Amino acid sequence: MYLDLLFFLGLVIHYFLLLYTAKLFHRRPGFWRLLAGAAVGALSALVAVLPPNPVLNAAVILLAPLAMLFAVFRPLSRRDLLLLWAAFFLVAFMTGGAVTVFFTLSGPSPLKDPSRGAVQLIAACFLLYLLLGLLYPHLEEKKWQKAGRMTLLISWRGREKEVPAFLDTGNRLKDPFFRLPVIVIDYRSLEGMLPPAVYRRLSDLSAEAWTALPELEDLSLARCFTLVPFRGVGSRREIMLGLRPDDVVISRGAQSWRCGPRAILGLARHSFGAAAEYQALLPPELVQAG
Repeated sequence: MYLDLLFFLGLVIHYFLLLYTAKLFHRRPGFWRLLAGAAVGALSALVAVLPPNPVLNAAVILLAPLAMLFAVFRPLSRRDLLLLWAAFFLVAFMTGGAVTVFFTLSGPSPLKDPSRGAVQLIAACFLLYLLLGLLYPHLEEKKWQKAGRMTLLISWRGREKEVPAFLDTGNRLKDPFFRLPVIVIDYRSLEGMLPPAVYRRLSDLSAEAWTALPELEDLSLARCFTLVPFRGVGSRREIMLGLRPDDVVISRGAQSWRCGPRAILGLARHSFGAAAEYQALLPPELVQAG
């Protein structure tokens, strides 16, 4: 194989590998930085024409990516450089597998016709880039959905309820009296915690939920409720019954933090849908505070 063809192939392949790595880490290096890093990789690939030397080959395979990544993503901390280095090898293995499948499906071995094989190799890298572009938004959405899943442990009047929640960046509701953030929650998830009269009124969509408050025998219970105005479907102004709990603990994986009474539970009378894996929408203010 000619050295100029080998260098050109190395330049193209390493350019795509660096591009994939940048996309994986939400980085946008410029074209010239990517090209400079790819040039380092292309030069390191020329070691293939030298007499076999296992030590030299291993050194080039392990160290050349570090130089490429530093050229593209500098400045870098030691930790970030190691993470990018590991991701680069992961991307390289993934690309190698995809290219192997492409060659298998495309016919005769590219070694019989180096020029044709070079075109196929570039085409495989480009098609893989297009495929990642199609899948990436879907994968990102799934990732953020998973990151947004949380669990609430709600305490009120000696009772506790654990409720699956989802971080809703569009939830900016605050109650007008205490100016506290509102967790919009399906009232059904608090069955057994809410006073029976309030629960029954919430389930009756023809009645206003707050009309159950005067029926409560214990006035201290009524003082735990508030009214939260919001805009419903069609931009109509509506009123949501709110409950001020004694405590709310938010958990995400091994991490948890206590909000105390610094939140209002907005009791939604409509569920979030049969496919929803959550029963509450958490405002970002409470997560940032944690």
